Amino acid sequence: MNKVFALIFIGLNIISGAQEIVDSTKVWSVLTGHCHPEYTVYTTEMYRFSNDTLMDGKMYKTVFISEDEQQEEWFFFGSFVREENKKVYYREYSGEEGLIYDFNLALGDTVVVNNPRAVSEVTLTLVEIDSVETSEGYRERWKLTNESFEEPEYWIKGIGSMAGILNSTSNLFGGLCGTYILLCEQENNAAVYQNPDYEYCYYDELIVSEEEAKTPNKMFDIRYRQTDKSLDLIFESKEEHHIFITDVKGRLITEKKSSEKQIRVSLAGQPKGLYIIVVHTNDGITVSKKIMVY
Repeated sequence: MNKVFALIFIGLNIISGAQEIVDSTKVWSVLTGHCHPEYTVYTTEMYRFSNDTLMDGKMYKTVFISEDEQQEEWFFFGSFVREENKKVYYREYSGEEGLIYDFNLALGDTVVVNNPRAVSEVTLTLVEIDSVETSEGYRERWKLTNESFEEPEYWIKGIGSMAGILNSTSNLFGGLCGTYILLCEQENNAAVYQNPDYEYCYYDELIVSEEEAKTPNKMFDIRYRQTDKSLDLIFESKEEHHIFITDVKGRLITEKKSSEKQIRVSLAGQPKGLYIIVVHTNDGITVSKKIMVY
């Protein structure tokens, strides 16, 4: 099988230099989905590295986590990281370390990533290098793939995985539960990178629940089609429904009326995030539901 590797830079000022990952001045915010039998809870988690810790003759930084938007309360995450020769290693308190990044690769090179947070180790091939914009200029973004997985893995130099700093390769397996998404990265308390698919660096706790489906007035179900970013609304009856879809700030995305039992609403071109679907009937019944678009 012939493989094609791509290096894509068009007149961009690419930042050079070491661009270390393990840096105590950096903070990452990550949107994380926590699965439960009847619902999924999405929270924003902040990560930073601080405090030197000597383990097995190697010096690590301690990993801290905060779910506080103001970053006033930090807690030990039970794990450690270290960086050596552009390679980043991660270990949990009672486990062995694993390689989570290697920024020494050239196009076509392979690396075995053994992230203790992922399901298992995986071999990745660097197939494409392009760039993303940061407040300091453009940084290289690497696309890494494995033929056994449909989704690629993306790393940004000096920032880490698009699944979040500690989650390299986790999303290849569907994550340990739910979804991991890098929202933002800051350095020295200044914003450096923001995921262009999301409007904010922090989201309050979001609960996307199936509880309404158990109630007599559930009225409709929602199916999200990630392939084309559309929603299928399936109604219990063919009576007329007045449908409103808004974002979390209340901005109206679309409004329509329908008497069909199933309709499809496209959200193509809209940013990723939480959306609210409100349906009114001519009988005065109103039902609202939330869904995370990713």
